[in-house]
Amino acid sequence: REAGGALELDPALVTETVFMTEQPTPVVGRFSAEFLELPGALLSLVLKKQLKFFPVSQSARLKAAFVGVRDGLPEGQALVREGYQRVLAARGNDAVFFFRRDLSSRLEDKLPLLARVTYQKGLGTMAQKGSRVIELTTALCGLVRQDRPADEKAAFEIARLCYADLVTEVVKEFPELQGVMGGVYARRNGLEERVALGLEQFYLPVGPKSPVPVTIEGALVSLAGKLDGLAGHFALGQAPTGSADPLGLRRQALGVIRIVLEHQLPIDLGAALTRALALQPVPCEQAAVSRELQEFVWARVQALFEEKGFCADEIRSVRQGGLVNLKRMFLRLAAIHAVRQNPDFEPLAEIFKRAANILRQARYSLDSAPAPERGLLREDAEVALFDALVSLEAQVHDRLVAESYETGLRTLVGIKPHLDRFFETVMVMADHEELRQQRLRLLARIVRLFNSVADLAEIQSRRA
Repeated sequence: REAGGALELDPALVTETVFMTEQPTPVVGRFSAEFLELPGALLSLVLKKQLKFFPVSQSARLKAAFVGVRDGLPEGQALVREGYQRVLAARGNDAVFFFRRDLSSRLEDKLPLLARVTYQKGLGTMAQKGSRVIELTTALCGLVRQDRPADEKAAFEIARLCYADLVTEVVKEFPELQGVMGGVYARRNGLEERVALGLEQFYLPVGPKSPVPVTIEGALVSLAGKLDGLAGHFALGQAPTGSADPLGLRRQALGVIRIVLEHQLPIDLGAALTRALALQPVPCEQAAVSRELQEFVWARVQALFEEKGFCADEIRSVRQGGLVNLKRMFLRLAAIHAVRQNPDFEPLAEIFKRAANILRQARYSLDSAPAPERGLLREDAEVALFDALVSLEAQVHDRLVAESYETGLRTLVGIKPHLDRFFETVMVMADHEELRQQRLRLLARIVRLFNSVADLAEIQSRRA
């Protein structure tokens, strides 16, 4: 109230202040209005990080006031206030100097300086990393062009400038503002808002609860940067081990997954990771490293969905082709989770495992299996199963094309009585070669149809 606004009660700063003081006493101070020309994020960081002061805002704008917290009795407040304000003046003047110096040249003029900054030993300079991000961004724009078209000119500009703010004076002093200052300088340089926002949000998401970039252009460039980071460190053999992850690769992988999912990007992540790996300047066994990298990303997918309440066996059941289209993988997973409540579902999964085991033991290829011929089937149960399958296939196909996986799976559950009767009365591995082949073809056709949604062999029974 005394400061005439509202405190920005940053939870981390509140906690730190509580543990720094035995007898906390607030002190209201003020500073020169000249400092309000600084970007809000920069001024707020000076106050909170360097000085442990709480900023004061009004109508979402910072005021020329702050609240510091001293440790001790509320005596001599005027002297404490004067000391606080003197220190803030010095820090604020430094920030103004850095900011004005950065504004003396355009953001793109700083790009040549990136050639002097090493990104990582073995992975070249930040300028070289920037070139890889541009190439990956161009490729990603091509992949989404049909379904999620982006402003490719804006995406290219974001990719070209995304690391330029790293060599600015403000970011050298406050690394936490990387990206944010890129957006600030882009607006000061008169670049369009789509580009400025993409630069500002380039490093998002920075945590599991952090938002992803808002625009499709910003999302694609952010994705390219993360793909390059993952590919480069895996090429160097720097994959995380155990709980240690000093390079934040798990966070980057989670960021990749969230961007693709939340923007519903039709991107084959396995292929994108392989492409990013091919651009790295360090030699490696690309096929082996690509497999390792995809397994690493899939482990993050599994962890993400387990946190959301999906069971591990449900997630494993949609592993095949999961990275090819994460959106469809999620829809398939949600379908399994919902339909699992049907009392016939888990018994059907057990029957499915039996069919899959028979095919595996017979070394029967699902991919090359020809269609069964109805006229060569003998038993009533197998003919009925064939007819039911033909009837269901068209319905299921239409639902899967419409990405209505839950409806498609519920339709498939309807085949259970026919499968029950088939296994009760029919010997699949008959002595007669042609008859045996027809029955194997029939099972292969059923397994293929189920696999278009999920591999039910992964589903574990919950029955005691």
